[in-house]
Amino acid sequence: MKAVILCGGAGSRLRPLTEVRPKPLVKLLNVSVLELIIRKLEQAGITDISLSLGFMAQDIISFCENRHFSAELKYYEEEKPLGTAGGVKNCLKECNDTVLVVGGDNIFDIDITEAESFHNRHGADFTIIGKKEDDPREYGCIVKTPENNILSFIEKPDWENADSFIVNTGMYIFNGHILDSIPENTFYDFAENLFPLLLKEKKRFLCYETQEFWGDMGEFPAYLSLTQKMLKEYSGSFSANGTLILHDENDENGNEIIAPCLIGNNVSLGQNNRIGPFTVIGRASVIGNRCCIENSVIGEDCSVEDSTDLLHCIIDDNAVIASNCVVEKNSVVGYGAAIGKFSRLLSGVKIWPGKTIVSESVVNKDMFYETPSSPEFDIFGISGKVYSQFTLSDAVRIGQALASVKGTQRIGVSCDGRKASSVYRELLSAGILSCGVSCYDFDESFMAQSYFYAAYCELDALVYVSTEDDIVNLSFFGKNGLPVNAKQARTINNNYRFSSFSYAAPEKTGVLYRMALLSTAYTCSLQKNIRAFPSELRVSFECENGFVKSQLDKLFDLNAKTNSTVSLQFLFNPPGTDMYCMENEKFYSADRIRAVLCELEFAEGKDVIVPESASMQLENTAEKYGRKVYRVFENGTNDFSADKKMLLDNLWNFDAVHLFAKTINVLASANVTLHELCALKDDFSVRSKIIELNGQPSAVRRNILALSAEKKSPGAVYYDIPVRGGAAKIRQLGNTSRIRMLVEAADTEAAKEIMTFVSSKFVSADIDNKLF
Repeated sequence: MKAVILCGGAGSRLRPLTEVRPKPLVKLLNVSVLELIIRKLEQAGITDISLSLGFMAQDIISFCENRHFSAELKYYEEEKPLGTAGGVKNCLKECNDTVLVVGGDNIFDIDITEAESFHNRHGADFTIIGKKEDDPREYGCIVKTPENNILSFIEKPDWENADSFIVNTGMYIFNGHILDSIPENTFYDFAENLFPLLLKEKKRFLCYETQEFWGDMGEFPAYLSLTQKMLKEYSGSFSANGTLILHDENDENGNEIIAPCLIGNNVSLGQNNRIGPFTVIGRASVIGNRCCIENSVIGEDCSVEDSTDLLHCIIDDNAVIASNCVVEKNSVVGYGAAIGKFSRLLSGVKIWPGKTIVSESVVNKDMFYETPSSPEFDIFGISGKVYSQFTLSDAVRIGQALASVKGTQRIGVSCDGRKASSVYRELLSAGILSCGVSCYDFDESFMAQSYFYAAYCELDALVYVSTEDDIVNLSFFGKNGLPVNAKQARTINNNYRFSSFSYAAPEKTGVLYRMALLSTAYTCSLQKNIRAFPSELRVSFECENGFVKSQLDKLFDLNAKTNSTVSLQFLFNPPGTDMYCMENEKFYSADRIRAVLCELEFAEGKDVIVPESASMQLENTAEKYGRKVYRVFENGTNDFSADKKMLLDNLWNFDAVHLFAKTINVLASANVTLHELCALKDDFSVRSKIIELNGQPSAVRRNILALSAEKKSPGAVYYDIPVRGGAAKIRQLGNTSRIRMLVEAADTEAAKEIMTFVSSKFVSADIDNKLF
């Protein structure tokens, strides 16, 4: 039997716990739900487990890779929401075995072997594991015959139409051929789509009714009830971290502990506390004196000070509850939040992570984010949830922080055209103007245009705002479009954190320049690269970004009829920063095309400016022609001298639309195909990867040095790592725990192999055993 665990949901009903972790990593009895599930599947002898991932997928992968599971875990991330059945199909395209599906929030002590035996004995195509519940109103209920044939379903019935008390546990067993009924890459749900189909086609559709332990977390009252149930019915079949207390006891410090309770490892209890019943306290938490904690879950590393009452509530990790506080029924205190002394949280109140409640407060409503805590500005920008985690006032303050950097006089702002992005762009402008700095508002564009705008207007900085789903992201460009370096990022960050703003006198408020028409100059810049067009070629392009598409439409009639047998198809990423080309079904990357065009520039006596991930062989090629290559390093110091003209002349190395235009022009001028043009260079593949490590920046640095990596010269940015069949480089991104790895080889497969080899070598050099 194979198993699929559905872990793709956002867990919105468990916010704010799921603000900092995916729902399957929420803990019960001090153990993550996902670990409880995997251990149960392993006990049933299942060794092949697939995880269907969506929200915070990388957190789940990292969690699993840091645990020792005997089963083989496979990870499948959804590029778009696929629903419950679609998520399973994404994991298993086809299967000849029996499949078990489990929800990532299911807790169970069900005999999976017996359920599978029932499925096989009765010749079922699809079996739902059902459980009788006293209150079925929050579940989908199963109507079945005495022979366990499923007749219909009732979704969350009220008492009036509760014709069945057997609820759908979300655990399914089915034969592999059922996968043929689930479409690929399409949103498809078990309950809404597949079950009606099975009934319509009269499949052998059965219910296996269990009397064994099962529950799901649902909302917070259900989460607390499930915790109570697990403590009350605990039989040792579940993992639990800490000391389980099943009989009332009193210790020498006057603490009264009422069973059942679970006290985590290294918990510190003061004196004269009343703990329990049905209370769980996480590892290394500190409880003061004279506290009353009952029917509550306390996370790890929490601090609960003297004379505080916690009643039927949840306190997440690292939270601080000061003295003489009361937290009432079904209230939740988020990760790292702090509640001031003599405060009271009324029933059902939720405090978001990192939020501080001042002393003597009576809180009767949810308290959301105000500002991001200690935001870090670097080449990756800064991001947060629209309007809540990343508030409108934050946008104004970020504009002020940027405008307060010494020597900054001209700042640009632009956005991707989404409504929320436009709101943040306007507020950035307001902050910039309040500090007496001129603001150039370029309105709506795609990100690659920002390079052009910053260089063309010789700006000191530019901020590009984009929004995806409910996350807004601010990307920062430094002088003339070059990346913000580490020193600038620290200055912006400190200005923001400490409100170090250089406010202007009212009569010296900055001037706002509306620059929307500058898109015409961008088009003219493109047209300069098109001195000829290969009318005999069939050229097409694809891009999801409407702004990119409109620029290309202005230049070319790509629908013109031609009898040519040569077909060129260009595909662009949404920001317009990268592309690749297919010529008669042969693939050519932007790196390959860029390397050929750079050599043509060298031959004409020109130097070039390229991104840091460009081919490592360019310096050798430039040296043959007596020319230079200037690499633009992200989050590094770019101290080469380049005037406005040189930056604009090299825009094609950073802007895929300009690269497209230049490529088309060269093909037309030389009357060659892309295959003939690229024949000037040997095949090669460049791969670039940024890895986020778990550990201190100092530990990352030590690990790099332990790899036998060396710099070619004292001023080099990258360390070279010796590999066979190609080249590999690695560098730490500023004072962070991120590394960038560059690999170049003769083809894509070789590059992948080298990258895998270097990654494994980095892991084996892990000094602190904490990095991955």
